[in-house]
Amino acid sequence: MTTTGGILTELKQPEYVGENRCMPCTVVNTLIAGAVSVVVGVGVATASSPAAGVGAGLVVFGLSLAAIYLRGYLVPGTPTLTKRYFPEWLLQLFGKEPEEMPEPGQAEVDPEQVLTSIGALEECADGTDLCLTDGFREEWDEEIQRLEAEDADREQLLRMLDTEEGEVSYEEYGAAFRAFVDDQPVGKWESRGAFLADLGAANVLARWYSDWDRLSLPGRSQLLSGMRLFIDTCPECGGVPEFGAETVESCCSTYEVAAVSCTDCGARLFETRAV
Repeated sequence: MTTTGGILTELKQPEYVGENRCMPCTVVNTLIAGAVSVVVGVGVATASSPAAGVGAGLVVFGLSLAAIYLRGYLVPGTPTLTKRYFPEWLLQLFGKEPEEMPEPGQAEVDPEQVLTSIGALEECADGTDLCLTDGFREEWDEEIQRLEAEDADREQLLRMLDTEEGEVSYEEYGAAFRAFVDDQPVGKWESRGAFLADLGAANVLARWYSDWDRLSLPGRSQLLSGMRLFIDTCPECGGVPEFGAETVESCCSTYEVAAVSCTDCGARLFETRAV
């Protein structure tokens, strides 16, 4: 025997409700529900009585709201239509702009220039790109392994970034998170692997880069995230990171990102929205 709870569970669509709810879809469908309810109410009132019309309208509106609550929308295909036709400025009104976590602060350093000047990067053997130098790679790998063994926590990285005086808060995005100090973004990490890479790199840069202590918080964060583009061993599983592009789909939008991910475990080490 199917219970009421079981029926509700079957009707629910987790991809469009709860944290995944598309607010533009909800608003549009609620407006549609209201309009349909008025039409039904007027029709019934004309054919029968005003009281019957009001009752019919309320019933239709109530059932419509229940459908929107359980399914995320009333009219089939609404999420697809929202992604395809709603402009970004309209999605932003509902807090549904693409979920790329913004870079903290304005550009302050050129990561490639800095890392090359301190001997962390050099021209690859084939001469087509830049690669980590053996010395920097070894120290970076050793730091990552040490931190993993110590089960390093987020506060260690924030201390390295010199954020001890402000109020720290976090926003979680599945395996990814970003940190704020006094409500200002100070960094984003797409996975624990990205977090370990940054903390290890910060420890090494403090030794290799004489101007590290003079860099501002945005400058440090920018330099660390730039370094992840050159990492050649995944901190989470030891696999080989690869650069590629893919389509990211949220409840209300679809957009392209350029990303560095581990081929073995899928850990995301770097991501930015493609221009």
